[in-house]
Amino acid sequence: MQHSVKLDVTPEMIQRYNRPGPRYTSYPTVPVWKEGEFANDYTASLHKEGQNEQPLSLYVHIPFCQQLCTFCGCNKYITNNSNIVEKYLTALEQEIAGVTERLGQRKKLAQIHFGGGTPTFLNPEQLSRVVEMIVSRFDALEDCEWAIEANPRVTTTKQLEVLYELGFRRVSFGVQDLDPAIQHAINRNQTAEQSWKTLETARSLGYKSINLDLVYGLPLQTQHGFRKTLEEVNKMRPDRLAVYSFAYLPGMFKTHERAIKEKDLPTPEEKINIYLEAINFFAEAGYVMIGMDHYALPEDELAQALKNRTLHRNFMGYTTLHNMAQIGVGVSAISDFGDSYWQNPKELDQYMEETVNNKLIPRRGLLLEKEDQLRRKVIETLMCHGEITIQDFEFLYELDFRQHFAEAWTQLEKFEEEGLVKLSPAKIELTPLGMLFTRNLAMPFDRHLKAGGAQNFSNTV
Repeated sequence: MQHSVKLDVTPEMIQRYNRPGPRYTSYPTVPVWKEGEFANDYTASLHKEGQNEQPLSLYVHIPFCQQLCTFCGCNKYITNNSNIVEKYLTALEQEIAGVTERLGQRKKLAQIHFGGGTPTFLNPEQLSRVVEMIVSRFDALEDCEWAIEANPRVTTTKQLEVLYELGFRRVSFGVQDLDPAIQHAINRNQTAEQSWKTLETARSLGYKSINLDLVYGLPLQTQHGFRKTLEEVNKMRPDRLAVYSFAYLPGMFKTHERAIKEKDLPTPEEKINIYLEAINFFAEAGYVMIGMDHYALPEDELAQALKNRTLHRNFMGYTTLHNMAQIGVGVSAISDFGDSYWQNPKELDQYMEETVNNKLIPRRGLLLEKEDQLRRKVIETLMCHGEITIQDFEFLYELDFRQHFAEAWTQLEKFEEEGLVKLSPAKIELTPLGMLFTRNLAMPFDRHLKAGGAQNFSNTV
C-alpha cells in the first residue's frame, strides 16, 4: 500500500467488525495458555534448545517507571525505591545464570531487546551491569541486534552514550501524541522539544535505527489534531514507526477504569479515520507500510524483509529475525520456543523471591500441538505479508488447505463479498480495505476463539 488510498469504509462495516479480537503477537493467544507451575516443562524446553546450534533472541524486562502513563497496558512497577531496583537486578542475574545452566551450553545471541516499563529508568551503571550479566554467560554474535525502548522524558545523553558503548544500535522512543491536551489526558507530559532532543542525541551518537511509537485512539484525539503530530514526526524522519491502536480495557486495567473516561475516546468511526490519516500520510511521506501497525523507510531492514518475505512477528511486534527461540527474562517475561510458550510470574515479589533461590517457575504456559503450530504459521503469514500462498502450506504440511480449513474458508468467502479479501485456488490475499481489518481476517483460523475468550481482547477497530 505505497500510495494514498481512499477506502470506502462504511459505518455499518465498522460496527460489524469492531469486536474484541487478538493482536496475534502469539498464537495460541495468552488467555488460552494454562495456569500452574511449569518449572520442569520450562527446564525441558531450555535443555532441548541447548541441543541445537541456532542462535537465540533474548528479551529483558525492566518493569520500573517513575510515573504512571494511564494508557499503558504493560507490566510495570512505579517506584523511586532504589533498594527494590537493586534486589530486582540481583534476581535478574540469578535468572540469567539459571537459564544458561539449564541450556547446558554457552549459546549465541542474534538479538537482545530491553523492554519495559522504562529500561532507561536504570542509571548508566545499572544498565552496564545488566549487559555484563548477559555477555558473561552468552556470546553475542558480531552482528547481534541490540535494541532498547526508551522514554525521552527520563533518558539522558549519558545513558545514550553508555548504551551505545555497550553495543546498542537500535532505540525506540515513546512519543504517543505531541498534543499537550492529549498528553495531559494520559498523564504523559512530554514536550516536542524533549522528543526532538533525545532523537537528535541518538542520531549524533551513531545509532543506526531509531523508531518512534505513536498511539491512535487516545482520549481527545481527532483526525485533524493527529495530523499535526504526524507532520512534526515526519520532520524528525525516524527510520521506523510503530502506530499502535490504543487498547481500551477497563475490565483488565484499573488505570483505564479510573483515569480514562470512555466519553473522551474517539468513536470507532473517528478512530478508523485517524488510522487512515496515518496510513495515507506515511505512504505520501515515502514510508513502507509493514503489516498492520509498522512503517519503515524503504532502505530499512524491516522494509527489505517485507520485500524478501522474511518478515516475522512476535511479542515485540514485527522483526527481521525468524526461526529462532526467544527467551524472556525478568518479571512477567515470555519465552517462545516455537513449540511452546512460558511466562514468568507477574508479581514482582514472587518473581524476585523465587529467582534469587534459583527457582525458574513460569506461571503460564502451553505446549503447542501440531495443529496449533500450523495455524500459528498461517496467522503469522497473513499478519506479516497480507497474503497466503496456498501451495506453500500444502507442500510443507502435506494437506489440502481448503479442505483442512473448510470452516475458515466459509468465513473468508463472506469477507470476500465485503471486498476485504481476494480468494483463488492459489492465494488468499487481503485487499487494501482488508488491511484495516487484518485481525478480523486472521480470526477464522483461530480454533480457540469459539471457547468465548474474546472478552480478554481489545476491539479490533
